[in-house]
Amino acid sequence: MEPVFYLSNKSYSLYVKRIFLLILISVILFISCSSKKEDSAINIAISSEPQSLDVQVGTTLVSRIIAVGNIYEKLLVLDGDGNIREELASSYSISDDGRTLLFTLRDNVPFHDGTTLSSKDVVLSMNRWLDSYKVASNLVGEARFVALDEKTVAITSSSSLVLLPYLIAAAPQQAIITSSKAIEGEENGLLKEIVGTGPYCIAEWRSGSHITLTPFANYKSYSEENNGVWGKKSPKHDLTYYFVSDSVTRRLALESGQYDFINDAMSSDYSYYRASSKINLIEGDESGLIALVFNKKEGVGKELELRQGLSLLLDKHSLMKACYGDEGYNIHSSYMESHQALWQIEKEDPFLKRDLGRAEELLSNYKGRTIRILTSNLSNMEKIALEAKRELEEFEIDVEIIALDWAGMLEKRKDSSSWDIYISAFSSVPLPMMKSFLMEDFPGWIEEEALERIRGLYDAENLNSVITLWSDVQEYLYSYVPALIPGHYITAYAASSKLDGVIYQDGFYFWNAKK
Repeated sequence: MEPVFYLSNKSYSLYVKRIFLLILISVILFISCSSKKEDSAINIAISSEPQSLDVQVGTTLVSRIIAVGNIYEKLLVLDGDGNIREELASSYSISDDGRTLLFTLRDNVPFHDGTTLSSKDVVLSMNRWLDSYKVASNLVGEARFVALDEKTVAITSSSSLVLLPYLIAAAPQQAIITSSKAIEGEENGLLKEIVGTGPYCIAEWRSGSHITLTPFANYKSYSEENNGVWGKKSPKHDLTYYFVSDSVTRRLALESGQYDFINDAMSSDYSYYRASSKINLIEGDESGLIALVFNKKEGVGKELELRQGLSLLLDKHSLMKACYGDEGYNIHSSYMESHQALWQIEKEDPFLKRDLGRAEELLSNYKGRTIRILTSNLSNMEKIALEAKRELEEFEIDVEIIALDWAGMLEKRKDSSSWDIYISAFSSVPLPMMKSFLMEDFPGWIEEEALERIRGLYDAENLNSVITLWSDVQEYLYSYVPALIPGHYITAYAASSKLDGVIYQDGFYFWNAKK
């Protein structure tokens, strides 16, 4: 029989008070810890989940925004003025003939896996990048990086390498440096371990929900100054990126304080944000373009008359307005963004403006035929497809829309037999041949004559020669129509007025931000 204990009224009263006090202390501690945890994170709502953070292989902007500069760093970056600056390299030089690049590495840079940056890591990383990124491999040919000693790497090519630093600094498939151990452990061509030298490590990735990054305790900034994404990095908070595809949900959660920052602010909400004292609207330059990319491998997209005819038929303002509303985009001839003055040419695209008479001449044989448009539900992109469908069906061309989530669209567009046009956003790049839809083997499959003209840009001896050559290539592409470009989008973000120190440069970065 178990012993029974009796308490006097006084002892019982004291006992109850102690229990109550313990519960109260526990509740206070729980609230304090919860508040501390909540305050320690900057909560960011982004419009899609990355398929992978292996940014050497993938091209998606969301992967770059999460991983590059935060988890991974590069030998070189572009600063806020567009100048090439050293990051993991302490210095670099190019030979007089432009065919050898030499990099000296910073000392004692730790990786997240406990190893230290060496020339072996750089050689393996950079050669993996060259093998993955067709634009870079076209530029260097058979050349590859080699280690000269523990702190020095070089690459020597039979062709000019004057453009390679720009690719290293800002290619959409990023020339990030990871550890030898991570590369040797890759599976199915993708990095299994996400290991870099940056100010953040991955703390958690919950598929369908969020990714959380936490400050890397051993990170040492390479500068005390800042210019855009180059320079001082001093992380003070965890970063949690929530995957929220619906723009209304992002806005409402920002208003409620659930999120501190949202991307892809819709132009229909601009007036609300401008009037709010609790939310800041951040409007940037043109951040990229929308493209209706034609399938030039098979199907109706191979036919030049169709491509030219659709460019004259579809109302570019209506397509962009369907997605962005009355604000948030510009329409002009250039494939490059309007603030990139070096790449603007004098001649206008003859297929830029709507011309229904010429469209009728080119498209009369396509009436009654079906065009398959592949799109995603990311950031209202499917609304462009719906507007295109409306205009084409008015012209008696049938349209089948294939609308998938972002990941599903990326996978589907690899199959040339399943679509005729796909719709996607392509972010700003520093060199025109870095636009993905102009790359060899990229879905859309640009044809050989056009490829030859683009490849000629790689042979230029200096940047001025590339600029001159691009004028001719751009004029050729106007009539070739690899893609219909309805307009260039101006990315806008919205942030809590309590959030300071965010860096905006082809994305948004929080390593110096404070709540």
